[in-house]
Amino acid sequence: MRVFPVVRGVFLAPVVVAGLLQCACSSTPPAQAAGAPVARDTRIQHEECAIDSDGSERMDANGDGRPDLIIVRNGGREVCRAADLNFDGVMDSWVYLDANGKVRRRENDYDRDGRIDEITVLNAGVVTEKDRATMLANRVDTWEYYTAGKLARTERDSNGDQVIDQWWEYPTPGCPVIHADVNSDGKPDPGASVDYCKETGYVPPERQDYRKTEAPNFQQQGAALPTELDSKESTSPPAPPPAPEPKSDAKGGGK
Repeated sequence: MRVFPVVRGVFLAPVVVAGLLQCACSSTPPAQAAGAPVARDTRIQHEECAIDSDGSERMDANGDGRPDLIIVRNGGREVCRAADLNFDGVMDSWVYLDANGKVRRRENDYDRDGRIDEITVLNAGVVTEKDRATMLANRVDTWEYYTAGKLARTERDSNGDQVIDQWWEYPTPGCPVIHADVNSDGKPDPGASVDYCKETGYVPPERQDYRKTEAPNFQQQGAALPTELDSKESTSPPAPPPAPEPKSDAKGGGK
């Protein structure tokens, strides 16, 4: 199954991607070295965390007899931990710490199939890179690179041939400029770039100028406000009408 890119929560449908990448845009594609396309290492390599060691700390959050969180220590210092987030008995989240106790690596299995979908690399607790498997093929197809913890550029293998064919740049946060290789030479092609936000009109939520509104005011200036009636008569039901007078008999003149 092929998964198409997502921009900050916006799904790029196949028709949209194809149409946008065929437009002639003024954005200049990034320079690439000449030569044959270079295959990327797309293997997902799980880093060992000795959760079966005798010194590991095991916690059972739901009381089913299986550990849901395992903390591994070395010399009293935590080095890694694994968590079973959906309580199915299979660890799907891994965290690794450096000597200073800062997170240096994360591994996550988001679709709960027992295989890693995303590897996050951190330096002193700040994200520097994410390697992602988005096409359910058990191999990396998207490489995201961060500067000061913010997404700066992305390289993507959109067809699964282990060769980069899309280059995403973010001159404006949330609005990528996408360069594509449409002739399969391993390099971005002139005229195959698109400014996503410009072409689609998409505006990232953090850039939207939301209008500040006030709650409606139901008070009428200058009008008399209703007052509460506290008399007993006002809350008592109305008295029944009086009974009609009896009519006299026309023949007998009475009873």
